[in-house]
Amino acid sequence: MEEIQERLFEEEAMKNYIDFLTMLSTEFHRYLMENEEHARDLHANALVVFQVEGETGFNRWHKETSLRNSEEGQPISYVHVRKWRKHSSIEEVSFIRATGGRREAESRRR
Repeated sequence: MEEIQERLFEEEAMKNYIDFLTMLSTEFHRYLMENEEHARDLHANALVVFQVEGETGFNRWHKETSLRNSEEGQPISYVHVRKWRKHSSIEEVSFIRATGGRREAESRRR
């Protein structure tokens, strides 16, 4: 019975992460449209990995999932969301560009 409850809890957490990621992606797109100078900082075809202040579980899930599904040699941009506007839009972020791709990231974890 405990296994079933744990599995249901994990599935619910993942659904919440996916919903949060959907909202975050939409808000980030809006942020880039309003701040075109930041859009130029992203490589074409970059894998965007969100890291949201105060959201440790989501950050771990999103990073692991994203890196696992990245293309070989795909540029990676970590977007640290530090502050939200009162109407739930992103107000301030920073970009950290990573070199290499999935294999390099995986070899560093070992």
